[in-house]
Amino acid sequence: MDSIQAPSPGSSGRLQDFDLLKVISRFGVIITLLASILIFAILNDRFVEIDGIRTSLNLASPLLMLALGLTVVLAMGDFDLSVTGIQSAAGAIVVILIVNHDWSWLLAVLMGLLFCLIAGSVNGLLVSYAGMPSFITTLATGLILIGTRYEAADGRNITGAKDLPAIYRDFGVGRPDPWLELHTPVWIAAGLAILMWLLMAKTEAGRYMYAIGGNPEAARLSGINVKALRALGFSAVGFMALFAAVTSTARTASSVADSGFSTLLGAYAAAFLGAAASKRTLFNVPGTVLGVIFLQAVDRGLILEGYSTGVRDIAKGCILLLAMAFTRIGASRR
Repeated sequence: MDSIQAPSPGSSGRLQDFDLLKVISRFGVIITLLASILIFAILNDRFVEIDGIRTSLNLASPLLMLALGLTVVLAMGDFDLSVTGIQSAAGAIVVILIVNHDWSWLLAVLMGLLFCLIAGSVNGLLVSYAGMPSFITTLATGLILIGTRYEAADGRNITGAKDLPAIYRDFGVGRPDPWLELHTPVWIAAGLAILMWLLMAKTEAGRYMYAIGGNPEAARLSGINVKALRALGFSAVGFMALFAAVTSTARTASSVADSGFSTLLGAYAAAFLGAAASKRTLFNVPGTVLGVIFLQAVDRGLILEGYSTGVRDIAKGCILLLAMAFTRIGASRR
């Protein structure tokens, strides 16, 4: 009678070890991104044109700046719904000072930075030291800022195509670099992403921020200054909003009277996509960068196919739901 031989360790054992759901939960967002790029590239040759990709990166830069700021507060378990209000008000301040009051662009930008830091710090003080919930608090301050911007400009757009100096306009478009031919906002966004990555991943403060997000009370009992770090996170949101305001107003040579609702949702979607793509489902800078690229790629592909804004928003919402489903799969298997 022939003996039954056990399967060799290198054959069926490998197949048994393969877990499809684990792969989907771990790499689902990245797989979806690559699949989307492949589909759009097949549907339209223009999708992979280098000039179009450069333009898309330029347009996505302010969104990345806002999303980077949100990544910090989200990592600590907070929300900031005032970020687009800060951006809108700061942009109006800078443009008004340059166009209507003949300020130098540098002084106007410094005044805008001061305003953004104060607005972020007020949020931080109310949430961290007064104990107010971040969601409602920043929703309220965001509405105040948007309303103030409307009143200051009588609800109109502030244009300054002839009055804004060329050096300021360069922050929005600028001459492309001689190597990759990327415009100035892309390099500014890249520099800010590196700065925030160093803060979150390579410093003691960053590790403390993640500890706060995991368990604020345990972090406090271990000696971490939870209130100060949470306040610092909201100040970082204001800091990023300034750069988004400058690059946006410099590109359009105007400050647009807009609530920024779609931009706010896009920034949060990018941050949550990035968290879903991470191994431990943590908000992180590389993931946020990936999320912005993902959303911009889908937006560009749908624009090239002639779809309306509503359809594009529906698609991006479905993508976010799919990413959350991947995250849920991963959490249920841990």
